[in-house]
Amino acid sequence: MNRRGCLWFAAGLVLAIMAGVLIFVTVQRMAQAPKELEEPPRVEILVAARDIPLHTLLGPADVERREVPPDMVPTDGIGDPEEVVGKLTTVDIAEGEIMLRRRLISPDYVGPRAAVVMSPDAVLIAFPASDLLSNQGILRPGDHVDLMYTFDFGQAKPEITTGPNTLTILQDLKIAAVMYPGGKGPESQEGSTNEGGAGPPTALLLTVDEQDALLIKYFRDAGASADLALRSPMAEGEFEVVPVDGDYLVERLKIRWRVR
Repeated sequence: MNRRGCLWFAAGLVLAIMAGVLIFVTVQRMAQAPKELEEPPRVEILVAARDIPLHTLLGPADVERREVPPDMVPTDGIGDPEEVVGKLTTVDIAEGEIMLRRRLISPDYVGPRAAVVMSPDAVLIAFPASDLLSNQGILRPGDHVDLMYTFDFGQAKPEITTGPNTLTILQDLKIAAVMYPGGKGPESQEGSTNEGGAGPPTALLLTVDEQDALLIKYFRDAGASADLALRSPMAEGEFEVVPVDGDYLVERLKIRWRVR
């Protein structure tokens, strides 16, 4: 082979090697491309570590972290355990289900959904917002009030004569919600305002036990005059009060009287 032929042979060999390298690189890239498609980036989300019943106060052991594709995460999915621990469940949650904000509620929640956080021994009643304090629009969900009635017990037992008695029948009742005309109004968990012009409240939702609910209903059905007294947030326990009647007024106010 002459010198010219050797040069052509060498050039062809170099081109063949370059073509082989190019084919190898292309094949490698094609082999890696499906793998990249099969393994999209994943995000960390919290799921239930066990079957969790309704009204369960969640602890760290009730949830676990799991990596899932981003498109599987709902908009209110939770990734931070601090958003879960200490919350109550509002529905049954199955093991492996993604934890959602809409299914959890704070134990100290006040508002229209107060029944979710109530004790099983309590009931929620609607109390007419007809007294002077309620009509001022200053009561808010979460406030604590005392319930006072003025009533002539002679109506309950005709054989006795008592005259009007004013007494506090229940103390430290928690307002769960304030309702406005139409069953709704400018209300939130933190409180309610009347900036929307909904008018004065129509009812207060109170959390009480069943026996106290019957007591309130009796006085209301008997036509007793009701008023609420707002307690200080720092007030603790029950106030010591006695019913006010004619004898109390005579003694306290030092009223002078004589028998006819």
